[in-house]
Amino acid sequence: MVLSTRRLPAPDLCAGCREIPEAIVDRHTRNRRRLRAYADATDPVTRLRWRNLLVEDNLPLVFSIAGRQGTDAGLAFEDLAQVGSLGLIKAVEAFDPDRNVSLSSFAVPYIQGAMRRERRDRQPLVRPPRPLWDLHQQVLALQEGRRRQGLDPLPPAALADRLACDPARLEEALAIRRTAAVRSLDAPLGPGGGELEAPSCLLDLLAAPTGPVAEDPLEAPCDPRGAERQWLRGQLADLEPRERQLLVGRLDGGCTWVELGRQLGIPARQAQRRHDAALDRLRRAALAWRQGTLSPTQAAAMPPAPSPAGPPAGSAAR
Repeated sequence: MVLSTRRLPAPDLCAGCREIPEAIVDRHTRNRRRLRAYADATDPVTRLRWRNLLVEDNLPLVFSIAGRQGTDAGLAFEDLAQVGSLGLIKAVEAFDPDRNVSLSSFAVPYIQGAMRRERRDRQPLVRPPRPLWDLHQQVLALQEGRRRQGLDPLPPAALADRLACDPARLEEALAIRRTAAVRSLDAPLGPGGGELEAPSCLLDLLAAPTGPVAEDPLEAPCDPRGAERQWLRGQLADLEPRERQLLVGRLDGGCTWVELGRQLGIPARQAQRRHDAALDRLRRAALAWRQGTLSPTQAAAMPPAPSPAGPPAGSAAR
């Protein structure tokens, strides 16, 4: 049996469409005829077929709008096309064939509105200034390009020279992920069991009439673990910049291993191994400091733990 390689015309998805010579009319005429048939149909199944046929035939309009907005929207083309298709469905269902307007003109606001709502819903609650965000994106793109070329990531000073920006402003841009994090007002300031008069959460601290609030809630005098937190800050300040970025980005910023690897220009598994080694060293130093066997300076000088060969079996670097 020999199969023909000649492409056959795509069959019409709706059986009732065969009475219309679709191949000899343009999309505008097809839309007008199908919209009239969709409005006149009373059977739910028939209406659904006409609607789906209209949506599938006008998907190029959605793709065109998604392609124009993709570079500025911060979303993948597939995500924009998906939500834009939902807007097109709503436009078809709301269209009045008696109005002197084309479906494409009527559907554009629906499609663009769906895409705008999707972008709005995905935006962080705390939005940094646009110039800082753009600088942050430039840093990520530059470090990612160096990683792909097999080069080491640039330190902050070299980044500032490369991007021709002020080092202090670059530091602000690099801290965007941390500063944009939202903390609940009900978050506890420390473990329970303290004095009843002491504020137990940020909301109580803000409402306390005892005087001005400390700039950093973690350093408030009501925090029973203030000494430990102060010690931890000192340890983080003494770490290598890469180790500090891994620990802060993972534990405080909630970054994935892939994101941390891109920031540092290393593979995700290597970022995970370095993070685990630095965290293990900090834990052992903290245990020794609590037991009083080492001073903070001696604890900070402890050698790093051997790096594991990789993540445990069955786990994948995110």
